[in-house]
Amino acid sequence: MIFLINLRFTAWPEMLSYPYLRNNGYLLYKDMIHPYPPLLTMILSVIFKIFGYKLIILKLFTWIIILSVDVLIFYIAKSLTKNVKYPVFALIFYVIAQPFLDGNMLWFDLAIVPPILLGSYFLIRFLDQPTHKASAVAAGLFFGVAALIKQTTGIFLLAGVLWLVLQKAEIKKIGYFILGPVILGITLATRLITEGALGGFINWTVIYPFTFWGKFPDYVQMALSRHQLLILSFLLVPTVVLLFKIHRSLIKDKHLILIILFLLLSFVLIYPRFSLFHLQTGLAFAAIVFAVVASKMKINYFLYALYFALFTYLIVLPVIRSEWGRETRFWSEDEIKLSNFIKDVTKSSDFIYLQGLHSGLYVLSDRLPPKPWSDNFGWYLEIPGMQEEILKRWDMNKPGYIIIQDALPGNWHDMGTYRPKKIADWINKNYFKKEEIQTGVWLWKEK
Repeated sequence: MIFLINLRFTAWPEMLSYPYLRNNGYLLYKDMIHPYPPLLTMILSVIFKIFGYKLIILKLFTWIIILSVDVLIFYIAKSLTKNVKYPVFALIFYVIAQPFLDGNMLWFDLAIVPPILLGSYFLIRFLDQPTHKASAVAAGLFFGVAALIKQTTGIFLLAGVLWLVLQKAEIKKIGYFILGPVILGITLATRLITEGALGGFINWTVIYPFTFWGKFPDYVQMALSRHQLLILSFLLVPTVVLLFKIHRSLIKDKHLILIILFLLLSFVLIYPRFSLFHLQTGLAFAAIVFAVVASKMKINYFLYALYFALFTYLIVLPVIRSEWGRETRFWSEDEIKLSNFIKDVTKSSDFIYLQGLHSGLYVLSDRLPPKPWSDNFGWYLEIPGMQEEILKRWDMNKPGYIIIQDALPGNWHDMGTYRPKKIADWINKNYFKKEEIQTGVWLWKEK
C-alpha cells in the first residue's frame, strides 16, 4: 500500500468522462462513443454520483481492486498448493511487480482481474467437486462479469467451456456454467434495446474494433522495447525454467495446466497495443503459477532471493527514482488551472468541445460536450461517414465554445497530431479564434 500511495497515479480521462457523461444523460453507444461493454462505466457512475468526481475516490476504488487481487491470488495459490508458505511467494511476486509495471491506475484491464480470478477459483472448485453445481454457476457468472467489462475476456468463458468438455463434463453441468453469462447477456440486450443503442453497442464493441480500427495507421502496436522484453523475461523465464524441471508431473496436474492456459490467454488481452498496464491479468496468473511451481520443487531460498533482488534493482528502483511522489497524471496543476478558466469564460448551460485535449477536462470544468461525443482518436473518427453523422447532429445544437490545443508535429495520424478534417473544416466555418488561454491552447467562439 505504501508503494501505491507514493508512486505516481494515472487518472485515465475515460475513467472520469465516461461515467460523468452517463450521469448527465448521455446514452452509451448512442450519444457517445464507448468502445467497451458498459459494466465498469456503470459502476463508476454510481460511485461518482454518490461521492463526487474526486481524485481520492478514483484512487481508493483502484486500490481496493488491487488489494482484492492480492487476497484472491493468495487464496487461489493456497487452494492449489495446500500450503500457506507458497502463496506468500506469490504475494511477494505480485506486490513487488504490480505497482511498478504501470499498475497504479484504473483501466479496464485492471478491473477485469478480480472477476477472472474468481471465475478461475470457482472453476477449479467445480473440477474438484463435480457435484457442486453452485461452483459451476459462480465460475460462469464471474467470467461473464469480466466480459461485461472488457469484451475480449470472453475468451476465458470459451476456454472454460472447452475445458469442461475436455474433462468430459455432462451437458447439464456445462449448462450450469453458461447460465450466468446467458442471463447477463439477456439483461444487457434488453437494456440496450430499450435505449435504442443495441446497434451502436455491436458496432463499437465488436464490428469496428475488428474491422476498421486495424486498418488505421499505427493502431496495432505490438513491437516490444528492450525494457519491455526484459520485464517479460523476469516475469516468465523463471517459470518456464521451473516447468522444464517438473514437466512429467505437470502432465498429471490439470489445475496447473488450467492456470497456465489462462496465463497464456491473458496475453491475448494485450492486443492491439502492447503496454504494461494491459498485462494485469497475466501478472496475476504469473504470480499464481510461480507459487504452484515452487511448491513442486525443493526450495532454494538463495535463488529466490537473488531473483527478487535482481527484479528490484532492474525494474523497481528505476520506477521509484522517476515516479515517486510525482503529481497525478491527467490531474496536474496546469490542467486544474485550464479547467478553472473554462468555468470562468463559459456558463454551465454552454456546450463546449475539446479538440486535442483529454476528456477529463469536461469533468474538471463541469461542462458537457455536444451530442454525440467522440474522443479525439483517429480510429473512431476515420470510420466512413462518422464525422458527417456527428456534424449532422451538431448543426442542430452547436457548442458555444471550442477549445483547441495546437497539433503536435508528426504524422497526420499520430496521437496529439491527428485532426478530423471534416470537423476541423466545420469549426473554421462556424467559429473564430478568440484568444490563447494557455500556451498552445486556444478558445474559439461561435460566429
